[in-house]
Amino acid sequence: MPFGNLPTRPFQLIVLGIFIFLAFVGVFLFATFDGFNGGAAKVGTVTIWGLLPSSAMDTQLTALRNVHKEYANVTYEQKSEADFDAQLANAIASDQGPDLILISQEQLLAERSKLSVIPFSIIPQRTYLDTYVPITELFLTDKGTYGLPYAVDPLVLFYNRNTLSSAGVATPPTSWEAVTGLVPRLTQKTGGEVFKSGIALGTYGNIRNARATVSLIFFQSGSTITTLGTNGIRAALVQSNSVTGTGVTPAESGMNFYTQFSDPAKTVYSWNNALPEDRQAFISGDLAMYVGYASEAIILKVSNPNLDFDMAHIPQPSTSNSHITYAKAYAFSIPKVARNPGGARAVALALSSKEQGAQVAKLLSMAPAQRALLTPSATDPYQAIYYPDALIAKGWLSPLTGTTDTIFTAMIGDITSGRSPVDDALQRANQALDAAVQ
Repeated sequence: MPFGNLPTRPFQLIVLGIFIFLAFVGVFLFATFDGFNGGAAKVGTVTIWGLLPSSAMDTQLTALRNVHKEYANVTYEQKSEADFDAQLANAIASDQGPDLILISQEQLLAERSKLSVIPFSIIPQRTYLDTYVPITELFLTDKGTYGLPYAVDPLVLFYNRNTLSSAGVATPPTSWEAVTGLVPRLTQKTGGEVFKSGIALGTYGNIRNARATVSLIFFQSGSTITTLGTNGIRAALVQSNSVTGTGVTPAESGMNFYTQFSDPAKTVYSWNNALPEDRQAFISGDLAMYVGYASEAIILKVSNPNLDFDMAHIPQPSTSNSHITYAKAYAFSIPKVARNPGGARAVALALSSKEQGAQVAKLLSMAPAQRALLTPSATDPYQAIYYPDALIAKGWLSPLTGTTDTIFTAMIGDITSGRSPVDDALQRANQALDAAVQ
């Protein structure tokens, strides 16, 4: 508008003045807006309990404080997975509980009665689904979410490059059928005693990630392990539907495959209960392939700097049209009795934001939970494996991990010892699991 045409009537001058005032207010608010945290007074003291290493979390908190001073009173305490539930319950009973907890879906079922639901008014359901990878939907309810997703740690296949090369194997197996064909060439036995193994499957107690591996085999076979219906969560290991052409249920098919590796009568026999824990065997060079979490790459490097290993996608059934792996999905959750729920929410939003969300994931060799951050670095060869795997990862709402281990241990032991046929062992496991998830 040319200056000569400025409005001169009183009403026009008042309206113009209001618009100019609102414009200045808008500029001021935009310039001073501090994201979701709301400033120092709204953050305050926040105590976080979590299962991830304190070294990485403290590094991220320090970086956050250097930019935003209002997070100066945020602290993190690493807790043990084995007694996390008991510690949290005792702390809540004595009014000493944390303001925020960082857990995976493996703890969610046990802890969710203690947690507040973050409503869809804070983060709309459509925004949640578009922002985070599918496995994090385990935290959703019909009213909101029990957690703000943070990081995903998928199962991958680690392999000893020297061992495979010495056996004339150019590339790691991509299917389980290829694994069964390869294992006899990689396993070395004397008088039936295994001293070098192709892969550690078939037992439970000496397989570090047995709970995750058995869950993976169930998923890949077509079992859902549990289902959610009008009666809540129920065990689903025993199903009436059969795998096409085999006449057995998905769970039976999976257990038949898994347990064969510990059967001395099978050509793929490569593992037994007398052997050391599989990760230690891999570090020592006595195990060719190790099923582990992506984050374990750091431990493998530190434990044996001379170990020439690499990472590959977890093998898939050759008959499957979709790829699946298992993962732990970590999220920030707010206990109902948090003394500073507003500050806890601000911290969770800040740490899981697009700016901060990739930092700890990178330090821990995990994938960020946000889809937009899943662009592998050109300088990290492992990210090209486990970043895409975060998109196909699955999990389930399980009982306390110790309870799940007890049920799965008994099931595997009944099958491998011959005490029970597979269907009977699964039936007992299903009953125990059903009682536990109730």
